[in-house]
This record gives sequence, structure tokens and C-alpha cells, in this order.
Amino acid sequence: MNRIDVRWNVREQCAELVVDGRSLEEIVDPERAWGVSPFARRFLRRPLKETLATYRADFSRRDDRMSGTEIELHVCCACGDLGCGNLAVDLDLGPEQVTWSRPHWAAEDDEPEEPEESVPGDPLELMPQELVFARAEYDRALAKIEAYLSRPGWRQVPKDDPENIVLRRIFAWVSGREGRRWQE
Repeated sequence: MNRIDVRWNVREQCAELVVDGRSLEEIVDPERAWGVSPFARRFLRRPLKETLATYRADFSRRDDRMSGTEIELHVCCACGDLGCGNLAVDLDLGPEQVTWSRPHWAAEDDEPEEPEESVPGDPLELMPQELVFARAEYDRALAKIEAYLSRPGWRQVPKDDPENIVLRRIFAWVSGREGRRWQE
């Protein structure tokens, strides 16, 4: 049985998963060249909470490019977007234990067109093929992530951000206030 915990990474400003005493970053990106925990302050809080929900096997609000029981473990440090190459595993959440298996790039086709050659330092080669955790310990780790997400300092969408303005308009329309003039 593997061990899982969470700690705060001051350098990256993120809640990072720790597996068997080593951060996932140390395991899959020892050169610190491309990725970060999906629970980094540089990302918006709401999508982070949706990502955390997937770790609890609630896949109802996740990106529709992901399939099955996929969860993202390590994401592009600049944007976190699936298209940049995010490391994922399949999640099996049982009553007594939790299993992560089949490391792969998130949202990729199940059958690649050509087999890829192994590259030294490739995160897919560095990530264990299967990790099994006690369910109680896994739940405690997720509770720690949730506590970090509740702290002040996480990015919010500014009121003048175009995305926020569109969201406010949609909310107003859905709320039945579509006859009112838009005020910015």
C-alpha cells in the first residue's frame, strides 16, 4: 500500500500531492521543466474545486475532453490547459482503497496512431504504473487540499474581466432580468 499526503510548495505556490514521501513533481518532473500541481494559486479557484471533485470521483463538471475516470495529476505550469500535455491517471475509488493506474496524457485518444519511443525523463516512464492508497488517508489528503483552497489569495476573476462580464450577463438573462439594460 502506498502513502499519500499533501504539503504546501512555497516556490510554486501550490498544494502538492506527496506519494511515499516524495512530491509528485519530484517523481514525474525531477528537472522541474514543464509542470505543476493542478492545485496552484496561479489557476482560478472555481476550476480547482471542480478538479478536486474529480479526485472524489465526481466527474459531472469536468472538461468534456476527458473521459472515463481520468484525473489530472500534473499540469502545464503556464496555463494548466489539457492541450499542453497534462499527466493523468485512471481513478478507482473504492470503499477501502483508492487506485491510480495507467498513467497517460490527459484527454488523449486511447489508441495512439504510432507507438512512441521511450524518452529518458518522460513523465509516463517515471510515474508508477499503479499506486494504491488507503481510502481514509486519501480522503485526509483531499481535505488538506480543500483547506488550502479555502485560504485567501487564490485568483478570482476581476469584475472588469471580459469573461466575468459575459458570465454576469448570462446570469442576469437566466435569472429573468433580460429586459433590463446591461450596466457595466
